[in-house]
Amino acid sequence: MRRKRTSGRRRSPVPGLRARLSEAEATLEAIRTGAVDAVIVSGPEGEQTRAIEGATHPYHVLLNAMNDGAALLAPDGRILFGNRRLGEIARAPLERLRGSPLQQLFARAERARVDQFLREGGQNRAREFTMVDERASATPVGIALSEIPLEIQPAATGAEARSGAAVLMAIITDLTERKRAEATRLELMKRLISAEDEERRRFARELHDETGQSLTALLVGLRAIEERAVTLDVHTAAQQLRSVAARTVDDVGRLARGLHPSVLDDLGLAAAARRHVNDFTKSFGVAVDLRVDGIVSLRLSPLVQTTMYRILQEALTNVARHARARSVDVELTYEGGALELAVRDDGVGFDAGETVHKASGLGLHGMRERVALLGGAVEIESSPGHGTVVRARIPGGIALPPDEPSAGSGVSAPGRNRNRAH
Repeated sequence: MRRKRTSGRRRSPVPGLRARLSEAEATLEAIRTGAVDAVIVSGPEGEQTRAIEGATHPYHVLLNAMNDGAALLAPDGRILFGNRRLGEIARAPLERLRGSPLQQLFARAERARVDQFLREGGQNRAREFTMVDERASATPVGIALSEIPLEIQPAATGAEARSGAAVLMAIITDLTERKRAEATRLELMKRLISAEDEERRRFARELHDETGQSLTALLVGLRAIEERAVTLDVHTAAQQLRSVAARTVDDVGRLARGLHPSVLDDLGLAAAARRHVNDFTKSFGVAVDLRVDGIVSLRLSPLVQTTMYRILQEALTNVARHARARSVDVELTYEGGALELAVRDDGVGFDAGETVHKASGLGLHGMRERVALLGGAVEIESSPGHGTVVRARIPGGIALPPDEPSAGSGVSAPGRNRNRAH
């Protein structure tokens, strides 16, 4: 009887040993193929996670070859794994990053936003943040953060298999070069527009000073011939030529103001807008109600003044060409630190979405480019039969300090003016 009991005791561990052997073989196979990069080891001090040095694993090589930082995150944001590029962007050794919260790599003011972004799940959407090492005096780095939820299945078999654990794959893109290139592009665009405006100013000055003066001299000479004419034919011919010369002088003046009005430099944006509205009404017979509020005594930079003036020009030109409007309302205001222009007409309107999408000319695109350079935006609202509204807004920081020269700085008048042009 004793032998049977002893034999039974010896045979009982065999099924368990076989199961553990099978599990160990599966774990070793997973390690060999690179399916896992860590194992849990039970010992006197309890279960411990041992990382596997997997520099030769294909996916490790792939991640370390990326130009973007990559990190596997626990649901609470702790970094489980980071590639080499992540350490470069964070300017910290990977050994220090492992196990630390990803949120600590960002500026304190942005950590709550990062935490919320991780909890909500990026859904392959990127959002910009600022990464900074507060223990060093390094320059903050602008980055784009995106994340992808992953399901990791453990290499276990039988009844001990557990469901997959959710982790996050975070992709960190260094935006330093991109932002530097964008800043360079914007600076070049500003210089290009400034050069264009300076060329317009030069042409306008030459038209006014040279061509205008020559035509004025011609006009004076024709008047003298008309007054001294001895025959009716000569008198009539001189009178007709003087009339042609007078119209030409007006046309040249209008062209010069269209290129660059001298009043914009001398008296400022409000006066230039008023002059342009009057010229528009005389040329096209469309009544324009102009309201200027808060900018008459405001000191604006030349680029801001020229930008808003060009948008007013373009908007009224489109009214004359396409709207068939009977009246136009123009509002030019400065409120809440922002300069705003609104041009409304009662014309035939158009499909704003389709027209803006298909527009290939420089008008709409030019307006948007100019305002975007100053951090603003242009909006166009229109529908067939309901007229059109063009709105342009340039945000704060557009006023010059008191000691800096600006166009129109010699004007001091109440901040509100209303002008009805007929």
